[in-house]
Amino acid sequence: MTCDQARDYAPAFVLGALERDDEAAVRQHLATCPGPHPEFLELGEVVPALAESVELVEPPPSLRGRIMAAAAADLAERQNAPSPLVPSALVGRVSTRSARPTGGRPRFAWAFGIAAVLAIAALGAWNVSLRSELDAASAYRQAVAQVLAVAAEPGSHTAVLSSRADPNRAGLAAIGADGSIHVVMRGLAPTTDGHVYEAWIIAGSGPPTPIGSFTVGSDGTGAIFTTGPGAAGVTVALTLESAPGATTPTLPIISSGVASQT
Repeated sequence: MTCDQARDYAPAFVLGALERDDEAAVRQHLATCPGPHPEFLELGEVVPALAESVELVEPPPSLRGRIMAAAAADLAERQNAPSPLVPSALVGRVSTRSARPTGGRPRFAWAFGIAAVLAIAALGAWNVSLRSELDAASAYRQAVAQVLAVAAEPGSHTAVLSSRADPNRAGLAAIGADGSIHVVMRGLAPTTDGHVYEAWIIAGSGPPTPIGSFTVGSDGTGAIFTTGPGAAGVTVALTLESAPGATTPTLPIISSGVASQT
């Protein structure tokens, strides 16, 4: 491998996108070539710098909605396809072994190489964010399904949790005949600085009984699966506490609902 060929592979090399034989050839060249190759260091510093210095642009709601609707079906296909932002010349060098560069390097090749690194890194970061949202949405759907499954069992009780302060802050709780309690919520503010949402069971005029806590991310959803006392007429309530392990609710109550037999 010549120095020019190694330089042409540099953008894909620093991204870890080369095939094994090509990567091994580049490493062998760098280990044995006495010539300087500052371009590898320059490109290698671009990707980590992005995480600290480049602010991702939030896609418009309409675009995000369309992507979220289609992503679950085609994510695997899109992961295997080359990015449209990568110059076709670079894609050919990364994906085809026989397309090794020969001869002189084109003018401005490093400008295109750096642009490719920036584009791939930014696209990858947005894809990680998108997949995180998909994972959160999938977890929420699974939690709802579990609550509904318990609610459908004989002898179970169900409570619809709501809030007068915010109609979007709502949830559903199911209390099984075996004492299991499943609560799922949406529309909650994300927890920070060690705060947690604590779930409570309140029976009549008795003291509130804590049944567990959970944290909430940027998607605003959360769930808890636990056991505790429960029967028709009990109140399931949610509060925001400064730390796990609260024994007395901190007012105001975030959301609440009365359990009734399903």
